[in-house]
Amino acid sequence: MDILRMGKKNEAQYSQLVEEQRDIFLKNAAVDRLPEDLERIRQAYEYAFQAHCRQTRKAGEPYILHPIAVARIVNEEIGLGTNPIIASLLHDVVEDTPHTVEEIRELFGEDIAYLVDGLTKEKKEQYKLSMQVDNIRKMLMTIQYDIRALLIKLADRLHNMRTLADMPLHKQMKITGETDFFFAPLANRLGLYKVKTELENLSFRFRSPEEYARIQKILDDYAVETQGIRTRFVTPIEQTLREHGINARISQDIRSVYSIWRHMQQRQVPFRRLESVYVFNIVFDVKTEGPCDVSEKNQSLQIYSLLTDLYLERVGSFHNYVDNPKANGYEALHCMFMTEHGTWAEVHIKSRRMEEASIHGCIVKRHKNVGIGGVDGWVEEFRGTLKDMVYHDGFNNKDGFFIEGVKANLYNDDIRVFTPKGEQILLPSNASALDFAYVIHSEIGDHALFARVNGMLCSIKTVLKRGDRVEIGTSSAIMPQKDWLEAVVTYKAKSCIRSALRKQNISIKPSRYKFAKCCSPLTGDELLGFEAQDGSGKVFVHTRDCERAIKLSTEHGETIVNVEIEADENTYYPAHIHAFGVDRKGITFEISQIISEEWGLNINNMSVTTRDALFECDIYLEVRSAKEIYNIIKRLESVLGVEEVKRVSLSRD
Repeated sequence: MDILRMGKKNEAQYSQLVEEQRDIFLKNAAVDRLPEDLERIRQAYEYAFQAHCRQTRKAGEPYILHPIAVARIVNEEIGLGTNPIIASLLHDVVEDTPHTVEEIRELFGEDIAYLVDGLTKEKKEQYKLSMQVDNIRKMLMTIQYDIRALLIKLADRLHNMRTLADMPLHKQMKITGETDFFFAPLANRLGLYKVKTELENLSFRFRSPEEYARIQKILDDYAVETQGIRTRFVTPIEQTLREHGINARISQDIRSVYSIWRHMQQRQVPFRRLESVYVFNIVFDVKTEGPCDVSEKNQSLQIYSLLTDLYLERVGSFHNYVDNPKANGYEALHCMFMTEHGTWAEVHIKSRRMEEASIHGCIVKRHKNVGIGGVDGWVEEFRGTLKDMVYHDGFNNKDGFFIEGVKANLYNDDIRVFTPKGEQILLPSNASALDFAYVIHSEIGDHALFARVNGMLCSIKTVLKRGDRVEIGTSSAIMPQKDWLEAVVTYKAKSCIRSALRKQNISIKPSRYKFAKCCSPLTGDELLGFEAQDGSGKVFVHTRDCERAIKLSTEHGETIVNVEIEADENTYYPAHIHAFGVDRKGITFEISQIISEEWGLNINNMSVTTRDALFECDIYLEVRSAKEIYNIIKRLESVLGVEEVKRVSLSRD
């Protein structure tokens, strides 16, 4: 931390700035707060001020401005109580000054000391995996008992992102990476939509400043071009709502730069082909008089009905998040209507309570209908997951799976699927039928043989969609396979599969080697590796005669590394064999029998074409090494009628 070295003029200016920020903070903290609680906040401020009095931030301003800013976010933007505000003021005292947790406990009590301790980074000579991962682990452990420390840390990260311009480039990249991977998804999972959106946007701004500026310019121009269209869309709605005695506010909210960029990337389309650049939020006051059945849901549906009288609705655009809230507790009705310009306008209908909940997330008392999608339910589930990670020694990172477990639980989107009896199951997007099986019961997952999705027979690796009805078929003869790990996204499924693989003595240690898809290399081939330049330690493996490898050798010869990978009896790789010869009855059956019975290998696909008494056969299978596939080729060449057998690169398909 830099020692304050400022001239008299600068020192006076900074002192005035600190006093101004302190006064604003205390004025806002006094709202709806008991005098004795406000006095405790004042005392905490004085303690933090003295502790940080000779410290500055990178830009040169007094360090105390950072705790003040974090405490303001905690109070004014997140809405936490007195103790978290005090902990926010003190959150860096133990980490950056000689003061101790014991001292804070003596002065401010056990609860505040606990929060500050949870926010203090551990200083060790050696970390289990890395300082960043160990600190994330420590923060997450607090959720088992109290979620407030995580919320304060989100406020801390938000202010750090707001002031990131003062940091050097390598620090910016480190902090934006953490924000994208952990903090923004965490804010979303806790229902703090505005915090999540700002974190994503700031991260994108520093990570890709030129792209950010380009999209911002496009949005600014679009806002001017469409102002009249939007006004003419909203005016009839406002008039109709007044006529029906509905008190509501309509806002026109343009999507963030990051949101626009993400949609363009996901859909691979230019900006002009995007829909719903603006979201029209209709936030209504709940009627307290009139018929007893005028609920938030009924009022939302009434407004929706009025909109359908005004505009053409897009078929299939209606989403009822009032009866079925999102996993983070978000509630609203979503629908889309045609504007005069021929574009679709996205409309969100919500009560003021729902709007408040989308801002303050897990802090707000939820409606009883939130049910399975409530953030409280996720918090309880995540507590159980953390305990499971501790039980299975997941926090020791012996296999490097801790961060993967965290990521699996901080997914940004979710889907609801159903059991045959109609029970709702909440899963992350891209979850498979195998994930579903493990949610039902670990035994069902371990012995899953097939799935029926909406009545149709499917592989257990089938990716599920919102609203699917799923049934799992099992067999006691089935045991988890290593490739199952690639087919699941939930922590529970991955944890159960790894546990089963360990019992089968199957290695699950993540490999630093990533086999390239352009040449389909196998262990036993003549291989060449190229080390990734992102610091991850990964090595991308090619065959030595691969055209891509030859090009990389010319352009990035300094990244070449020697690759020696021994075949693993339990690790299989995709391969393709092409056979050609004279057709006869039963020849393809004999070929498949040799592969599946003599060699005990899986055939994923097999296609045969015959013409003029000749046949061609393409076999897609899984093998353990190049030696194995060449032995299979040699065996197939001995089959009567087979003229030629060769290995084909999968990249040619």
